Parts: sequence; structure tokens; C-alpha cells
Amino acid sequence: MFSCRCCCALLAAAVAVSLGLSITYLVDPFTPAVQHHEVEIRTSRAYAVEPQRGPESGLPTLLLLCEGVNAAMVTHTLLVADAAKPYFEVHVASFGGAYINLLQESGYPHHALMPQWTEEQTALLYAADQFESLSSPWTREVLQRQIDSSLALYKKVRPAAVVSFFVLSASLSARVARIPLFVDMSMTRGLATDAKALAASIPDDSIITYLGLRPALAAAGSWFMQHMTFLMQPFVALASEWNITGLHFTMDLMEGDFTSVSDIPAWAGVRPAEIPARVRFIGPLYAKLKKEVPPEVFALREQATRDGQPLLWFAMGSSGQPPLVLAILKELVRKHPGWYIVAPVHTLLKKAGVDTTKAEDLASAGLASERLFLPTELLPAQKVEPLCDVAFTHGGQGTVQTSMCSGVPFLGVGMMPEQDINVRLAVDKGVAKQALKFQTPAEIVELLQEVASSEAMRERAAAVKEECRKFSGEHAFVEFIREKALMPA
Repeated sequence: MFSCRCCCALLAAAVAVSLGLSITYLVDPFTPAVQHHEVEIRTSRAYAVEPQRGPESGLPTLLLLCEGVNAAMVTHTLLVADAAKPYFEVHVASFGGAYINLLQESGYPHHALMPQWTEEQTALLYAADQFESLSSPWTREVLQRQIDSSLALYKKVRPAAVVSFFVLSASLSARVARIPLFVDMSMTRGLATDAKALAASIPDDSIITYLGLRPALAAAGSWFMQHMTFLMQPFVALASEWNITGLHFTMDLMEGDFTSVSDIPAWAGVRPAEIPARVRFIGPLYAKLKKEVPPEVFALREQATRDGQPLLWFAMGSSGQPPLVLAILKELVRKHPGWYIVAPVHTLLKKAGVDTTKAEDLASAGLASERLFLPTELLPAQKVEPLCDVAFTHGGQGTVQTSMCSGVPFLGVGMMPEQDINVRLAVDKGVAKQALKFQTPAEIVELLQEVASSEAMRERAAAVKEECRKFSGEHAFVEFIREKALMPA
């Protein structure tokens, strides 16, 4: 799937050139690729922010910048906030988004940065993230306003460190203020651009593999990812104005002065000796919402056990594509009416025109089933999924890790290249199968049936669950921050 997207991106580059657009908008074929960018800051020190401790707590301040349009980023933020609370006065901030209510209700001071994302900009953000659009919400004007708003907040709270959860403007604002920048990343640049990893993300039974094109397309995809400059024009322009060098490739925005990788080295195929000091593998980092399991879930679990049917966890995160989610869920209900399903996809279905609170909408969409639970709020996945027998997910790292650490085998269908790799790593561990989003709903449901009936995958999933217990995730992240940025007492 990744190679297909890379081919489309390469084709788009050719079309862009034919239309008179600069190819460097997408890729720079001339500048050598790097394993980690080096930023040099010549900005006036008048903009530097000196950290200070909280007036009441006496603790140094930690500022968590969160991309509130993405559920995973919000849950990561809250996990780190809770782990950091004994050592820092924690503040959170965001540019808006569908999930900021979780930040606002967290009990931590929440700062609304400007400008807040509009629905149109959010759609552009997701389209760009999934390589489905050449447009970007980060125009020069928007980016400059984000930087100005962030700088004003830095002066107000004076943090000892800034942690970015996919807030790309922090790559500039934190550097201008000379505050240590920590970034939460799902995988290293090396793995994200590695040809072998990209080749492995392409299913063995795909047409690409059948035609023998996997190695060549993976190599092309690797080169493209290493040299990609998509989104970078406004960042490079403003970096120049602020006398900052070292931000050139798109991957540069995904790293900070220090980068936390929420994975297990052995799972990612990385040897400890290869990990630089500025990078720390912290282990799985996935949502642990402070909510109780709804009684409907326990009821479905009891009924599924009684009837000898599987209980399915159907979770597509915030990046799942609404039409695809609707089509697969509809086929699943049609093909397996005896299955019991917990599907927290209310928001995605609403975008597809189905209001799950209305019986007539469910009936017309083919989703009318007493065995299908469609909650309107987020569920505590870390508590619900262990009650299930099998899962279907979009391949986001958090959902993949939730399945693996819950001991539940799953079928993953990635919406973007990074998710394809996440799923394939789980396939290699023997706990998952991989589907492609351009497959038909019937084909995807058939693969899900194979996972549900595999005793070997269930046994392997139970073993992988034990591996997860060796890593502390958010607590390791906080230790990394304290080690690198904590002010002396």
C-alpha cells in the first residue's frame, strides 16, 4: 500500500513539473538525506525564555503542545501529563480540534493557542497526512500566527521544556525561544524511510508482490521519504526569517532536540547500541482513558460467550476514512449477523451521514443490529479490548499497541504509510493480518474471519502481551525529559 502511495506521489511530482510547479514542493533530489537533522539557532537571544518554577508548587513547568484534531495525540498528552505530575507543574495547549474537550476536562491548565483549526483546515491536515492532497493547512500566514501565539504562551508560563505531540510549528517556536524541544514520534526516521521496512509493509499476497515490483517500489518509496519536502515551504521561509537553519526535509519536523520513540527496540528491529543519546525508546504508549467500561460491553461479552460467538473490537481512531468504515461495518453485520461488535466509531459514521443515535439512520445504513454497540463517546480501550476476542483497527500505533498489549489478535488496514508499517510489524510478530484500504469490504471481512478463527494467533498474542509489561511508556518518557531538561534545584 505504501508503495502505491509513493508511486502516486512520484506521479504527482511529475504532474507538478508539467504544470510548471517546482518539484522541490514535494521532494529535493539534490540535497543529501540525513539520519537526524542538526538545527543551528542564530535568533536574537532577546526572544529566549528563561524557565521558572511554579509559584505555588515550586516545581519546574512542563508545557505539552497537543494537536487536538487527533485522538491519539490527545491521549498521549494526557498519559505524559499524569506521569509528569509529581515532577513538574504541567500545562497543556492546543490549536483546537475535535478532542480538546479531553484536555479541557483533564484538570491541567489548558491554553487555547491561535488560530484554532477550522473544519476545512482539519480536513486538509488529514488529507496531507495520508498523501491524498497536495494542499496544506500550514500556510505562511497560519504558521506565523501559530508561532506568535506559542511565543506569547512561552513568556507567560516559562517552561523548562516543551513537548510536541504533532504540533509542527513547535519546530520553530521552541527554537526561537531556545527551550528544549521533545517530540513524541511513533518510529525513528531510519525505520520510516528504510526500504526493507517499506517493502515489508506491502502484503505478501498483493499484486505488487505478485508482479515482483515490491523491492523496486520500496526503494523508490525510501528515496522519496528521505528527500521529501512536502509542507516545508512556509517552515523554511520563516526559519530563514528567524535565522534558524537545519529544517529542510519533511522528516525534520517529526524530530526535536530530543525524540521519544513509542516502540520497543526489538519490535522495530533496532539494536540498543544503534540508538543515539538524543533518542529514547520508551515502549508502548497508548490511550488509557480514566473511564469505566459501559455495562453494554459486559452484556455483549456475556452473550457472546453464551452463544459461542466472537466479540469484536472495531476501532478506527480519528484517521479512519468514514466511507470505508461504514462500508466495512455494514458488510460485517451482513456477513456475520451472529457476531457481537463494540464499535466506537460514532464520529466517523456521522461524517459518512449516519447518526448512530437515530434508529432510522442505522436501518437505512444496514447497521440495525442488537449485537452492535455504537457508543457516542470514547471508550477506555485498555479496559474494553482485553474483554474482546479479535480486533479490527486502522493501524495507528496506539491502536496496534493496545491490541498487542491486550493480547488480542487483529486485522489492520492502514490509512497512511506509517500505519501500514505498524500493521506489518505486528504481522511479523504473528499477532495480526494486513488488509489494504482499496480491497473490497467483502475481502476485508473474509480476512477478519481468518483472524477470528486462528488459535495460533491467539496464543502468540498472549505471549506478546507479556513482552509489553517490561516497558513503562509514559513514565520512561518523563524520565527522559527529566534527564535532559530538568532544571537544577
